[in-house]
Amino acid sequence: MPSISEKLHFSYLIMGILFIIIVTALLAGIWANYESSKSNLEANAHRLHVITESHLNNSFRMIDAGLTIYDNTFNEDMQDAFVIVMEEYNQTGGDPSRMDLESLKTRIGGMDIYIINNLSIIQHTTKSSELSLDFSIVSPEFHQWLQNIRNTSGFYPDLVCQNHVEGILTKYSYMPTPDHHYIIELGLVSDKFAGERMVVQYSDVVDDIKAFNPYLEDVLLFQSQKRLVYNTSYIPTPEESSMLDALLKENRTTRVVKGPELHKTIIWIPVDLRNPDYPADMSIFAKLTYNDSILSEELTQMGFIHGFTAILVLLMGGLIAFMVSRRISKPIEQFTADVDAIAAGDLNHTIRPVHGYELSNLAEKTGVMVERLKEQIRKREASEQRFMDLVQLLPVGVFESDLDGNITFANPAAFELFGANFNKSFQGINIFSSICPQDLDRAKEMFNVILHGQKTVGSEFTCLRKDGDTFPILAYVASRSENGVVIGARGSVVDVTRLKQVEAEVRLLNVDLEKRVAQRTFELEEATSELKAFTYSVSHDLKAPLRAIDGFSTILSMKAGSRLEPKEREYLEKIRQTVLHMNDLIESLLLLSHLNWQELKYEEISLNPLISDVVSSVLEQNPDHKVSVIIYDLPPCYGDKTMIQQVFMNLISNAVKFSRKRSDPRVEIGTVKDHAGTVYYVKDNGIGFEMRLSGQIFKPFMRLVRTDQFEGSGVGLATVHRIIRRHGGKIWVESTPGEGTTFYFTFPPRE
Repeated sequence: MPSISEKLHFSYLIMGILFIIIVTALLAGIWANYESSKSNLEANAHRLHVITESHLNNSFRMIDAGLTIYDNTFNEDMQDAFVIVMEEYNQTGGDPSRMDLESLKTRIGGMDIYIINNLSIIQHTTKSSELSLDFSIVSPEFHQWLQNIRNTSGFYPDLVCQNHVEGILTKYSYMPTPDHHYIIELGLVSDKFAGERMVVQYSDVVDDIKAFNPYLEDVLLFQSQKRLVYNTSYIPTPEESSMLDALLKENRTTRVVKGPELHKTIIWIPVDLRNPDYPADMSIFAKLTYNDSILSEELTQMGFIHGFTAILVLLMGGLIAFMVSRRISKPIEQFTADVDAIAAGDLNHTIRPVHGYELSNLAEKTGVMVERLKEQIRKREASEQRFMDLVQLLPVGVFESDLDGNITFANPAAFELFGANFNKSFQGINIFSSICPQDLDRAKEMFNVILHGQKTVGSEFTCLRKDGDTFPILAYVASRSENGVVIGARGSVVDVTRLKQVEAEVRLLNVDLEKRVAQRTFELEEATSELKAFTYSVSHDLKAPLRAIDGFSTILSMKAGSRLEPKEREYLEKIRQTVLHMNDLIESLLLLSHLNWQELKYEEISLNPLISDVVSSVLEQNPDHKVSVIIYDLPPCYGDKTMIQQVFMNLISNAVKFSRKRSDPRVEIGTVKDHAGTVYYVKDNGIGFEMRLSGQIFKPFMRLVRTDQFEGSGVGLATVHRIIRRHGGKIWVESTPGEGTTFYFTFPPRE
């Protein structure tokens, strides 16, 4: 007979907790959300910065791609011009001093011509201001590029860029002479370049990000020649020039510096637009100046309002959250542990009593289900025993042997057939010992063929009984394997003189066996159907009161409205959060239950695109977690794609979550090789844990950290463990406190 506590409706338990919370709220008189408000404000400012900088970077790259396409539209005309210039060069015998460059300039549409010698000096040109320009001094990188193409042939176009002397936008192209003594350069200047390129497009981007981010005070855009995009005559300050030199010489990474003024932060963002196909460096170096005083003023005002009350709210909120969480989760954890023990094979394990009507009802139904499963197992064992009894009673000889032909099992009929006494040990008996010499070689040959995986039909041999009589038999033999490895053979032998009679008896036996198999199959399908119906019932019976609590809390909040004190509204919200947490716990429990009977759909899975999608999803859900994720080249695996994706989703989510407090959070996904084959791993440099606790982390709802430190239901690793176990794989963990954690797991190879 269930006790009163077992019959207590789960909704009444929650309502009691609600009453305690409301009374505590009325007596305490506290409300506070300073930390969450501060976090949201700072996170919002950070998101604005990240979005601003990302938009700037992406926009500049799109502009550069469009400009590259535009610049290449002039390539064909410049190639045609090179044909005319090279004809003139060849006609002068490779002597540039004899070439009429001004006449050539007119013939090729006004393009300037430059003859660059082997020292990277402009020796001849139609543009007098650039005569004798030494690129080895002006631009060592460009000088090296010229040396690299000097001994080649062909057409080398460049993008529209500013020349080194006047800063005029010019489209350049290059072609080594056939004798490799010079490099001919053509330069095209157009009035359209200035109007169709940088100023308008880049200024639109700057205006957009200034309007989007209220903390952004000023934006300056520099080119690789340290000229402003908007004003090529602008002379950078010594600080700007020094920073630009550092960005150009070192790795082009984002730099953050404090401004000379108080509450100013300057961020230098290099947009690396270098292209190995072009010598010009079109990179943009953006200087963003943020006004930090706006955020400081907001935080100061918020701290003044919430200063004293925040401490008390944290203490009381922590106490209440602990009491509610333990009251709700403890019976569920207890019930889950009992279910896991049963799922592990201990069907005699007793489900301990739990409080609450719904959980008590669930435990009762689970007990009924276990009894049904035990009954099914008893029936199956009885059926197997009946089958073994039938084998022992068969008049047909049945045997099993090892790889050498030594008998490991035989029924009494086999011994009787050869006139021997039944011996359960079978020690020293070989299948070839009773075969006549004239058939012995053929029998051994057939045996070897069978061990190598080939199929044979029944073969006839002449055998000897213990009394010396010979008789013909038909032998039906096949290989037997364990885990894909051949370990011997099994078969049957029939005295040909009684074959017809035995065949009839075997047919009758097969019919009976097929009926029994069909019956067991039907019974198992019925059990599976009941399990699915039971799962649906669990979901409905547990979730219904939670939805009621959430709905009543919402109605109370809407109807009371402004009549509630801030502290009362806060605790109503805490009730809703607790309900959501309980719902997550139920969903997690149901997921674990589904994994036990859900059918696996095997297929070959390419892991790299799957994991890339998982990482993108995790990072999108956690935009504040700036984690570096490294995905190595992974071999494919064979399994259920949805479940395998869930494994990586849970492991990567945990790695990102528990490494977020590091200054350089990092997650790696890769493989190693060992005696078992391919071993996959997910590694992080997060908080880690003591290895003495490693045996607990795969248990449902087992958490090694407090929920106020790291969120989560405590079911993710249990789900991972169950999925890998269903695939026939293994999972283990290595961890060091303060250094990180690595999860290793395997999947059996495809058979």
